[in-house]
Amino acid sequence: ATVADSTHFTYTFAGSATTPATGTITATGGAVTVPGIAFIDGYFVVMDTNGILYTSGLNDATAWNALDFAAAQEEPGSGRAIGKTPGYVIAFKEWSLEPYYDAANAVGLPLSPVQNFMKPVGCASGDSLASMDGDLFWVSQTRQKGRCVHLARGVEIAQVSTPDIERILNLSTLATVYSFGVKIAGHAFYVLTLVDQNITLVYDAITKLWAQWSSLTLGTPVSVTSITLSGTTATVTATAHGLVDGDPALISGADQAGYNGIKVSKYIDANSYSIDTTAGTTTPATGTITSTPYTETYFKYTKYIHALGKDLLQHESDGTLAELVETAYQDVGKPVNVVIRTGKVDGGTTDIKRFASFELIGNKANGTAYVRHSDDDYVTSSTYRPVDLSADRSILRRLGAARRRSFEIKYLDNTALLV
Repeated sequence: ATVADSTHFTYTFAGSATTPATGTITATGGAVTVPGIAFIDGYFVVMDTNGILYTSGLNDATAWNALDFAAAQEEPGSGRAIGKTPGYVIAFKEWSLEPYYDAANAVGLPLSPVQNFMKPVGCASGDSLASMDGDLFWVSQTRQKGRCVHLARGVEIAQVSTPDIERILNLSTLATVYSFGVKIAGHAFYVLTLVDQNITLVYDAITKLWAQWSSLTLGTPVSVTSITLSGTTATVTATAHGLVDGDPALISGADQAGYNGIKVSKYIDANSYSIDTTAGTTTPATGTITSTPYTETYFKYTKYIHALGKDLLQHESDGTLAELVETAYQDVGKPVNVVIRTGKVDGGTTDIKRFASFELIGNKANGTAYVRHSDDDYVTSSTYRPVDLSADRSILRRLGAARRRSFEIKYLDNTALLV
C-alpha cells in the first residue's frame, strides 16, 4: 500500500473489479517494525518482523538509507523486539537473540553481530521488553522449556523467573502485555502486566523477589439497612453486599463519622458483615448509608516515564497521569491492598504445635493490620483478626494448634507499613 494522506492509501491488485466497491469493508494494517528502538554511537536502529535491522543516518533520525540493513539470521524465527544494553544492540527474535556492536562498516549496516554470542533464548512478546539502567528484562521462550523471564546485562543473560511465575506465563495468551522498569525507594522493579490473566507481576531486581501489584476500582453502591455497634465492632446489614472476608468496602452517608471511610470487612453472611471502629460511637448509625465494594484487577497504570525529576505513570483507560511517590500510601484516593503471605511453618516436624501468640514486629504506625492463618495449604483460612500497629507490642494470642501453618497479613490504612 502507498499512503496518500492521513485518510487515504492506494494499492494494486491483479485482475479487474467493479468500481466503486460495495459491501461492509474493513482495512487492517499495522506497523512492520517490532517494539523498541535502539540508539548507539549516533545511529537509531529498528528491526522489522522478518528480523531485518535498519539504521538511520549518523546523528540524523530523519534519514534512512535503503541499503543500510542486515538480517539477524543466525537462527530462524520472526523479529519480536529490539533493545540496547551498554555497548550493544540486542535483536530479539522468536527463538533466539543476537547482540550487535558498532563495527563502523563503511557499506550497509554499520553494525556487526558479536561472534559466538547468539543465544537460543527467544522473546515470547515484544511488548514485555523493558529497560532499566541498561539492563533488559523480557518474557523469554525456548523450544524445550517454555516461557520464563530473563535479564540481559551486556551480552550475558540470566533467568530471573521462578516456577510459580512461569506457570502463570505459560497460561497467558500474551494477547495484551504491558511492561516497564522503574526505580523507587531504593528498589528496581520490572513491572509486567498480563491482561488476559488479570495480573501484574513485579520483579524486584534488588531483593530478587517477585510480588504482585493491583488496582482497586469502586463498584456499585449497596444500600445499608443498619449499622449497630458493640464495643469496637460494628455490624453492617446490607442485602447482597458482595464482599468476602477481608475485602475493603467504602461506607458513606452515615451521620457518625466513625462509620464512614474505607473499612476492612469481616464476613458474617451474604447480607451482613462487621467492621472495626471507635468505641462509643452512637448506635445505631443514622443517615442514608451505602456500602461500596472494590474490584481488584491488574495494575491499571501501564506506561512509565521519568521526566522533570518525577516518576510518571499513565492510566490504561483514560490516559490520566499519576506520580509514583514513595511517601504516598493510597492510589488516587483508593486504598492499596497490601497482602503478605508467609510460607508454611512446621518447625521441621509433622507434630502438632501450639501457637500461643503471633507478633508483628516493625515500625510503629497509626493503623490496623489484619491477620489470618491457613492450616491446610491455603485451601481454607481463619477469619481476619485486627492487630493495632501503634501498640507497644502488636500481638495476637490464643491461636490454637496445627501441624503446619501459613499466616496472611492484610493492610489498607493510609500510612507507611514496614514489618
